[in-house]
Amino acid sequence: MKTGCLPIARQTTLILLLILFGLMASLRPPRNSATSNVNSQAPASTVVLFAISGEADNYQMDAVTIISGKQFTAPFTDEQKEKQKTFAERYFAAGRKYRLMFGGGDAGNASVKKWSEGCNSVHADITTTTTARLGGQVKALATNSDSLGKRPSTRRAPNYTERADIEYLVRDIYTRNGTPKSLLDSIKVTNLTATDLDGDGNYEMIGSFTLETKTKLRRDLFLIARPTPPAQLIHGNFIADFVKFQTYKLPPEGFASSIDYVDQLDTDGDGIGEIVAVQGGFDAYGYLIFKKVASRWRQVYQGIGDAC
Repeated sequence: MKTGCLPIARQTTLILLLILFGLMASLRPPRNSATSNVNSQAPASTVVLFAISGEADNYQMDAVTIISGKQFTAPFTDEQKEKQKTFAERYFAAGRKYRLMFGGGDAGNASVKKWSEGCNSVHADITTTTTARLGGQVKALATNSDSLGKRPSTRRAPNYTERADIEYLVRDIYTRNGTPKSLLDSIKVTNLTATDLDGDGNYEMIGSFTLETKTKLRRDLFLIARPTPPAQLIHGNFIADFVKFQTYKLPPEGFASSIDYVDQLDTDGDGIGEIVAVQGGFDAYGYLIFKKVASRWRQVYQGIGDAC
């Protein structure tokens, strides 16, 4: 045997070990690839928010938005007919049930009877089992989420004192927006609701108001008012937290662009309910979502209702 050469048995063993290590390396997945595959194949379930309106025995339900964390996405557009049909077949199938949300909390359920195509959207006919008294301007929300709306439902009609305080505030807002004092008595309340948006036990007021002159000039107000801190109390117990004031000429067809409250629900778990509203248009309507960002209310979403 020459010096420096390995015995044949040892050479064979070394070769086998090298082959074994090579096989192990080839079977090892690339770094991070296993995690990426798991994440891409396990998407979170889709959370949908619906709006409920109508009268007893004739309730309808629309898709408002898809919720993903703090993001709102339209379920479809008015031009995506196939996507609308796919959505309706999945979410508006007869017998589907959803949790009914009222005043930020669970208040029963909504059951789909059937769905139909509108002018440029899809809608569901539903029945409800709820403690809420729905109808007219009193609307509600629904969702397929099991985690949203876990706090108690807080929504009621304002009492006499609250109405008087809001009336004073509304007249002041109209005056500041150039409305003659002679017209202030013509302001009409479309809807006024008391609800606790942040769970602190104090009720905010959300309302819609309108004033229309003989010349069809409209002045519409959508208002969110919060309780006044005692140190700032001047008149009444509320101050304006959000004001959307519109002045426009009503078209001959009579279609108004007023904004009306639907309901509120904390969709992202920050402790403050997002506000869902519906806005009219020219033979159309759409849904808006308002969110409190850095202590200020902002419109963060606008989606389709229907348009003819």
